[in-house]
Amino acid sequence: MEETNYTVEEVIEALQSVGIAEEVIEYVVPIAGYESRVGGVPFTRDALDKESPSWGIFQANLNSMAPAIYKAMKELGVELPGVTDEQDKVLLSNVAQPGQKSLLKFSSEQKKFAAEWFKTQASLKDNALVFKYMLEQKLKDINSDDYKEAMKELYVLTIDKFNDPNNTDAQKLKQEIENEVKEIMAGSPTDDNAPDRGIPEPEDGFDPRQPKPQRTPNLSPTEMTQYTTQVPLAAQSKVYGRVRQMLEAQVNKQKKAAGQPPVNTVVPKPTVSDGVKAALKLLGR
Repeated sequence: MEETNYTVEEVIEALQSVGIAEEVIEYVVPIAGYESRVGGVPFTRDALDKESPSWGIFQANLNSMAPAIYKAMKELGVELPGVTDEQDKVLLSNVAQPGQKSLLKFSSEQKKFAAEWFKTQASLKDNALVFKYMLEQKLKDINSDDYKEAMKELYVLTIDKFNDPNNTDAQKLKQEIENEVKEIMAGSPTDDNAPDRGIPEPEDGFDPRQPKPQRTPNLSPTEMTQYTTQVPLAAQSKVYGRVRQMLEAQVNKQKKAAGQPPVNTVVPKPTVSDGVKAALKLLGR
């Protein structure tokens, strides 16, 4: 079993891992923190709403969110008991034909199983996947593509509290989490003392997963020896790796904003140009 509660950064990373867009993450994380508080501690894994059967970090309602919960479970390989082929089809599509409305709900046995799964088994990433399908379901239910409208339906009481300036308890937690979210999403340079010069935009047609072609200087063997001495291969590799990481970070940021999964690549070993190889051969290396 995982830890009993999570940090803001862990929650952000879990949402990013299932493809949630940046603006949605910034909006939902403070809400989730308030919704999942237990004893004043936000993001508690087995949080239960006493007013409704809602479980987990994103407070999935076992009554109204059955299709979303089931879709996540199905993807994760969790077998919900008592599901017929007919109910499976209805829950996955979130569409009930005449006479099938009851199939959009969990039975008592299924709700008990789902509650226990949230309490003892569901990881943070599992919770994030449930939220992804909760948002998808609610957007379909209200026939909208506005995530904030869907959030109002999912978290009406918490959003009302966040919008009430007289609710100092909600305002305090909201501000604390919002500040932390902004700081994490903004990122910071590796060297704390170095100025932030930003990340360069990738050039048209340039794939950050591949090394950028370099022009080999027209140097004599002596000049080439001097060149390779001044710029050792280890340094070339380090510089290339850093530039590649910066470019990939920018691409991933754009992909997250578009709701697309990040690129996951393996850093290729830097190649040595023919000119450098010739120089090394002359040196007897």
